Amino acid sequence: MNKTSLYRVLTIVLLAVLSLGGLGGCAAKLPESFDEAEVRAAAENVINLLNQRDANGLTALMTEEMKVVLTVDVQAQIFALLDGAGAFQEISTLKMAGTTQSGVTYAVVAAKVKYENSDVTYTISFDQNMKLAGLYLK
Repeated sequence: MNKTSLYRVLTIVLLAVLSLGGLGGCAAKLPESFDEAEVRAAAENVINLLNQRDANGLTALMTEEMKVVLTVDVQAQIFALLDGAGAFQEISTLKMAGTTQSGVTYAVVAAKVKYENSDVTYTISFDQNMKLAGLYLK
């Protein structure tokens, strides 16, 4: 599968699970019901699991809705994309905000991660139970 198709699949995954607005400067701050340190640690954990290519660990963190759309095949495509990015170097930026969709409040993290060959921007969403509710890579 080429890179364009992978981006399309990842976009569908994100939109199917959680229709998010932009996380830019106009995004809402992290809702009070979320602990900033816990959200940060959870996002770093997701990134680490992706870097380790740990499909089982990642699946264990997901909401039931995410498990339906972020299948083993889709995870394999994500891992292939990360293989092309090269070795992990650092999380250079990590921003947190919140959004509410259909009466459910989510914590949303935008993380820019440096790899040997390219940078990857992750958008990671968590529900109130700190379950992975959305994932997008760019």
